[in-house]
Amino acid sequence: MGDNADVEYERFADIYSVWTSTAPSARANRSFYVDAYRAADGLICELGVGDGRIAVDAASQGCAIVGVDNSPAMLALCRERAERAGVSSLMTLLEADFRTFQLPSPAGLIALPYHSIGHLRSMDEKRAAVRQIHAQLRSGGTFVFDDFVMTPARLERMRQVQLRSEYTSPSGHEVLLWVTSLVNEQDQSMRVVTWEDELDTDGVLLSRRYRKLSLSWLEPAQSRQLLEDAGFVIDTCYGEFDRTPFDASSASEQIWIAHKAA
Repeated sequence: MGDNADVEYERFADIYSVWTSTAPSARANRSFYVDAYRAADGLICELGVGDGRIAVDAASQGCAIVGVDNSPAMLALCRERAERAGVSSLMTLLEADFRTFQLPSPAGLIALPYHSIGHLRSMDEKRAAVRQIHAQLRSGGTFVFDDFVMTPARLERMRQVQLRSEYTSPSGHEVLLWVTSLVNEQDQSMRVVTWEDELDTDGVLLSRRYRKLSLSWLEPAQSRQLLEDAGFVIDTCYGEFDRTPFDASSASEQIWIAHKAA
């Protein structure tokens, strides 16, 4: 990520658990990735490990995970989650960029879940990351990642103002979390805008805090080209996390599985 993207992502840390727990794709992808980690042979690396919601779950089932993230705040949350789960010994956390990370040994599996390739805004950045992932895999190693499928219905939904969650602040006040997105279809980019309204007992606004996050997305043909240009052999693409084969007319996700040729 660039400097601005790094700062934006860092500011999401204190609401990240709420953000992911209220996202349908985050609920759906956890078991998919945990199953992939459990079936992996060799070193397992999760890029964009965030607060560890997937990696710590997998570690709790016996997987040793290297988690990579460039946000110190997110890595601190991941470390705390691992400690609470009693799996710190199975987690190695690295503060690094997707495009330049270095693993202690070649990986058997590298995963990039939860549309996180979208934190890299340009095609050049994405290309550099996929090439680095290829370089950090052992021969025969697997790369798995997912991204949005941007349908007209999804774009319309993202542009709407939505009440994402309602919860209680540490000070005991009601908080409403809202979200909307400014979408640029031509550039395949979006500016996600969230705000928290903290209310008193009479429903009067006490404070409001905004957060913004810049993301982008790939068309399926672009994803395929990125993988092939980096030297990957594509195994399959799913359209849902239940492993439904990809169909452009009905898919809500693009979930790619590829390997580094022996």
